[in-house]
Amino acid sequence: MRGIQKMVDEGRPCDEVLVQVVAAHAAIGRIGTDILLNEVGCRLPQDFPPEKELERLEKLLLTYTGFK
Repeated sequence: MRGIQKMVDEGRPCDEVLVQVVAAHAAIGRIGTDILLNEVGCRLPQDFPPEKELERLEKLLLTYTGFK
């Protein structure tokens, strides 16, 4: 993010800055996907109710996608 800010401060062309913004956005999205997939793969206690697990996963997906 600092590198992008530096590009803006230096007056670099918009298309060059935008390429870096898109790359940063994609990288953050991949991190979010990794976190979500890791969470889905986590084991829960045996007595954890399935409906609570579904509710928990739904909340994670809504948070990840930005929906409320």
